[in-house]
Amino acid sequence: MKEKLSLIIIFFTFFIGNSQEREIEKIYSDCYFNSMPSNGKEVKRIYKTYEKQLISKGILADNSGESYYTLFRKVMSEKFIDNKTNYSLIDSINKLEYSDLIHYNIKCTEKIKSSKKYINSNTFLLEKRIDSIKDNFDAEKAAEIYIKTLNEKDFQIEFYKLRALLVLEMNKSLLELGIGKPKYSKERIENSLNIYFSEENLTSLNGKKTSKTEMENIVIEYLSRNKEKSLISVKSSRQAIYGEYLKLKENLELIFLKFKNKISIKRFNKKFDSLTKNEREEIEKEYSFEIYDKEPE
Repeated sequence: MKEKLSLIIIFFTFFIGNSQEREIEKIYSDCYFNSMPSNGKEVKRIYKTYEKQLISKGILADNSGESYYTLFRKVMSEKFIDNKTNYSLIDSINKLEYSDLIHYNIKCTEKIKSSKKYINSNTFLLEKRIDSIKDNFDAEKAAEIYIKTLNEKDFQIEFYKLRALLVLEMNKSLLELGIGKPKYSKERIENSLNIYFSEENLTSLNGKKTSKTEMENIVIEYLSRNKEKSLISVKSSRQAIYGEYLKLKENLELIFLKFKNKISIKRFNKKFDSLTKNEREEIEKEYSFEIYDKEPE
């Protein structure tokens, strides 16, 4: 779930405002559509087609900013998937020769950021709020920032209506691809090696505090014993430093590589990186080197 929400947040650009008249945001929206052939007429037709279907199915009450914001809140809190329509907004847009302009337009971004009024816009405020959590990034916190910073007035602007619909469809596409669905069986998760990273940035394995050296020995012994059924489950405190948590993940990857080298030298008399594709696949088929990120507490 966290991975899916993170992707959606990355996809939804930071160009949304809350200045009283939304002047900066309207400038961006106009620039965005005017940069396309016929001032974005084709793109507007495509998103309006999807909008009509959503209204007919009761997913959108109407085309008002209030209705769009209500839908956006549901999507960002992962409480809603469009399972009533068959229309593909993203596929329709990607068929256009200028589809790259639809997904992102750096010239328009530069235009609003060069404006003296930019620092008084909510686009600027939103960027600052997201920056405040970048060192300890959490997808749920970021989603809360988006929901609390935006309101109905933002979604009166056509650019943000289109963006909301793109996020809605991306949410559905990620679910269809399996992102957000359980990847491992309940039995495999229960038999995993459990690593916990505390708010004091200390590591515990199966409830016992352990050093870096001890962790390496325990992980290698676990991999040797469980082979293809191995699974390293990692859970962290929300108060833990995100950078230190990433170091833990990097250390696990190094332990995996060390173990792979040990097996490959014993079996093929060379390091893992020097193996042929078939030789690497033989080892990776016999042993599992997967990390399962649990939701932080």
